[in-house]
Amino acid sequence: TLVLRQVLWKKKKALSLANHEEVQSHLLLFLYFQDISHVLASVFKDLYTKDIVGKDTVSNLVKTKSGRSSYHDKYVEELQQAHSEYERCMKEADMLESHIIEASARAAAIDRQEYEKMREKMGGVCDLQVKPAFSWCVDSDLLKKHHLISPQDYLPTQKPQEPAAVIFNVFRKPNQTKPRPKWKGEPSARDRAEGWEKLQKLKDRRSFLRNPRFLSPNAQQGGMSLIQARTKVKMELERKCLEPAKDPVPIFLAKPSVVVFTDYGVGHVYEVCCRLKNLTSSSRHVRVIPPTTPYFSIGLGRFPGEGGVVAPGMSCKYTLRFAPDSLADYKDFIVVETQAEQQLLVPIEAWRPPPILTLPRVLDCGHCLVGGVKFVEFLCQNIGLSTGTFCIIPKNQWPASNLRSVARTYFSEQQPFALSPSLFVLQPGEATVMEAVFFPTAEEKSCQVFTVVCDNCQVKDISVEGEGKLIALELVSVSGEKEPPVVGELHDLTAEHFVRFSPCNPHSFQQKRLVIRNNV
Repeated sequence: TLVLRQVLWKKKKALSLANHEEVQSHLLLFLYFQDISHVLASVFKDLYTKDIVGKDTVSNLVKTKSGRSSYHDKYVEELQQAHSEYERCMKEADMLESHIIEASARAAAIDRQEYEKMREKMGGVCDLQVKPAFSWCVDSDLLKKHHLISPQDYLPTQKPQEPAAVIFNVFRKPNQTKPRPKWKGEPSARDRAEGWEKLQKLKDRRSFLRNPRFLSPNAQQGGMSLIQARTKVKMELERKCLEPAKDPVPIFLAKPSVVVFTDYGVGHVYEVCCRLKNLTSSSRHVRVIPPTTPYFSIGLGRFPGEGGVVAPGMSCKYTLRFAPDSLADYKDFIVVETQAEQQLLVPIEAWRPPPILTLPRVLDCGHCLVGGVKFVEFLCQNIGLSTGTFCIIPKNQWPASNLRSVARTYFSEQQPFALSPSLFVLQPGEATVMEAVFFPTAEEKSCQVFTVVCDNCQVKDISVEGEGKLIALELVSVSGEKEPPVVGELHDLTAEHFVRFSPCNPHSFQQKRLVIRNNV
């Protein structure tokens, strides 16, 4: 009775660990019909319900056996046999328990795979049922050997399910087949259980949790972000799936996000400190790829701890250096790499507020007589926020290797114009007078283009225009009567007009008024 009670208790424990619903219902029926402990308890009362004889009690009785009482010796021998029988039954019960638990786990995994395949083929239909695979995972001969109910006792014998294409509007009756005969040399249930355990160990080596440092923060089982909330979990077809984030979650945050140099000069070196803050919940290594241009460089990183590891919420520092060779604008970037696939780009920019001149694009000198010289002045003011050095050269001399060699004179000359000064410096808000000289040599319109070059490598073209004119006079009228010359009278034959005075006495005078118009 004691042995039977222990076997039944082991079977109840195996039943509680089984996670397959249909197998659990059948095992409940099996336990209900085979459990007779209540009958034995009502008949034998205290003899059945009291504590069992332990191993220590048996060993103590064996030690006290001295051969003085034959009845005592016989009692101890029978007790040893009963205890050995009890140990054998307990081992068999443990073996049956482990076999049922493993069979239930394999059956649950097979049923889950079949359910997923049917759900994919049927288009996501939820009310799907699969045939239980428990009867094919448990050893029925082993259960019958120990006088237990096997699935073949309450389920019709069927062939194992094999994946096949789904065919609609076709109904087939299940084929009744005989139990499969055992092959010679077929492994026993114990061997199969050991084989399943070895196979599960091989699978466990690959089904491990990945290091969160190699996963993005929005990935499942990835390192949590310290600035964004966790992704919401929703139910879909009785499965929990993590909703992926649309935007990538940053791993490191650069402060400043854009490194900018604004006030710099040629021949100096400027430095800016850039911080990289870890925004995840796990410590991470970081590697920074330096800029590609020779004007920017990066120093060694300073980390909060040893080994180049940045803890969650901590920052590492990098020093960026800028050595310009001109006042032009520069652009570059650095790349921050971590153990995840995502990279961080930190832009680097160098620019100065450009000087702005109020000089117009067209300098109009107007009209000038051929052979004459005309001077025109234009006000030029720097309304920008930085100092600029400007050089004016003819368009055909740009680009020049050395501006100093080109701008050697005070005037920048290009026939028939000249501009001065050719080289000047203006502070912010400062103004100067630019003088344009026009000396035409022919009666025509003239236009020349000059280039204004700034020390920040900005270039601007201006044009100078003017028109050369000849003298053009017209006699409009002569006062008095118009008298034609007399025949034989001396006069200039090339003259266009003739003005004649009437006869008068000596020491007297006469006058006429001429009106002349300038048509230039």
